[in-house]
Amino acid sequence: MEKNKFNLSGRREFLAGVCVLAGASIVTGLPGVSFAKNLGSAPANFTVKQVIDIALSETPGAPLTKTVDQIRAGSLDQQVTGIVTTTFPTIDVINKAIKAGANMIISHEAAFYNNDDNLARVKDDDIIKYKTELLEKNKIAIWRFHDSWHAHKPDGITWGTLVKLGWEKYYNPANPRIIMLPTPITLQQAVALTKTKLGAPQVRVIGDLKKPVRTVYFTLGSLMSTEVIPVIQSEKPDLIISGESREWEVGLRVQDGVMMGLNTKLIVLGHAISEEAGMAYAAAWLAPKVQGLKVSHIAAGTPFKYV
Repeated sequence: MEKNKFNLSGRREFLAGVCVLAGASIVTGLPGVSFAKNLGSAPANFTVKQVIDIALSETPGAPLTKTVDQIRAGSLDQQVTGIVTTTFPTIDVINKAIKAGANMIISHEAAFYNNDDNLARVKDDDIIKYKTELLEKNKIAIWRFHDSWHAHKPDGITWGTLVKLGWEKYYNPANPRIIMLPTPITLQQAVALTKTKLGAPQVRVIGDLKKPVRTVYFTLGSLMSTEVIPVIQSEKPDLIISGESREWEVGLRVQDGVMMGLNTKLIVLGHAISEEAGMAYAAAWLAPKVQGLKVSHIAAGTPFKYV
């Protein structure tokens, strides 16, 4: 019963948001910008704090007592003109948010290059100065939505990714990071699917592309090897779909397993790309809850060029 509740309600909210995205005529043409506006609503009157409270309203135990989910720029009492969700609040994302008329960025990851956004660790950094001035000049608030979005039931990042891949029906709340496909596919097919659906220009792979995949273990974003390697041993998944991990830990563990004839394989997407679908889902999920506000998702994308 619990599984069906997650599948039906989560998919219904996501698809409703997607329909609004598709029907909105206010798309500006900015690359990577898609909108989830509540069409026909009266002008909204939300503060940053009110938006945060709404975003946390369905997370068990929120607000969490120890969390990185803090406001990183702007003020809690400022009026919100529009919302952007993203994985990383890069300068490019900030500029696109400004052009889109949004003054609140809901970011999954840190703004200032360390997990706690501790500015003392990047003291006198030229980029920090530029970025801070850009945010202050345009009165942009940044709120991080990381721990609470992962603590949401189901995990917002994993769920959004499953929906994007068309695998949400296989979600198991008892083991939320692992799904079992009803029919095996090859590693080559899994690579093609993730590249197409998640927008990855390239992926890194360990394993025989012809080998079958049925159980898939998601380590989106960045998980410590101390979390991942024990699961490889206990669950023996056919495939790990990863954001990023240390090559000499998880990567070599998978490679040595392949050399032994074991079946666990690895796809590395890149951090931002691996969690972008989850933050696009956040925009679609949040839009109906903030009637009258324009909610958009702007992909941070990979910082790398492939040559």
